[in-house]
Amino acid sequence: MVSYIVTMISSTFQHIPYVGEKTERHLWAQGCLDWDRYIAHPERYQVPKTCKRTLKAGVLESKARLDTLDHEYFAGRLGKGISWRAFPDFREYACCLDIETTGLFPDTSHVTTVCLHSDCETKTYIRGFNIDELRADLKRYKYLITFNGARFDLPFLSKSMGLSFNQIHLDLLYPLRQLGLRGGLKSIERQLGLSRGSDGVTGFDAVRLWHSYKSGRTIDVAGRRVAGKDSLKLLVEYNRDDTVNLMELAEYTYGMMFEAHKRLVESLRQS
Repeated sequence: MVSYIVTMISSTFQHIPYVGEKTERHLWAQGCLDWDRYIAHPERYQVPKTCKRTLKAGVLESKARLDTLDHEYFAGRLGKGISWRAFPDFREYACCLDIETTGLFPDTSHVTTVCLHSDCETKTYIRGFNIDELRADLKRYKYLITFNGARFDLPFLSKSMGLSFNQIHLDLLYPLRQLGLRGGLKSIERQLGLSRGSDGVTGFDAVRLWHSYKSGRTIDVAGRRVAGKDSLKLLVEYNRDDTVNLMELAEYTYGMMFEAHKRLVESLRQS
């Protein structure tokens, strides 16, 4: 039997220049399952000449960067398909992020609420109250978890608020698709048996709730009649539910992807 490491980042090679997925899998097939094994006996493993020099230097640098939890180094090298591998190593500095807006396009819409959820706290940022605190608070984190954030949340925040992100970004949409889970966040939550207090509220309702809060107009949302501050309260609850469940989804995703990795290595070693 092949022995496995618990964390995946140190078995990752394709973030190194000139090392692609094919070469990484070839290394695994030869029994080179992590950086330490390569460092101990680099001569044992056959790799293309184009990446032989960069591989050794890249492994040594990656190990040193991980020792100091240099998230910016990995953020610039781990693509959306493999950023999940860094989750356990940066778990202590991870936060989930979700935003609500008045529309889909930052040129004509604005952010209404943002929620950050970590092991330390769950904090909501509201337009007109404390949303300016978001910039400073984000700097405390090295690892961001979103759902569809690569296409929506982060670009929207960048365009509408001028925020920049240097964290490793795990957009759960992509690894969950690899696991066969498709659809929106709420659909996937239902498939996995996750519950939420704001059940029945939709993304369109989130826009209506903000306008109801601002205007004081009473609206019906998921069987509730709300207006004014009650609308804002429900919007905040909905935004928090979207965010808090992401941590549980991240843990599920990592576990399932790690198991898939083990099966892949077994098949590579046997072929």
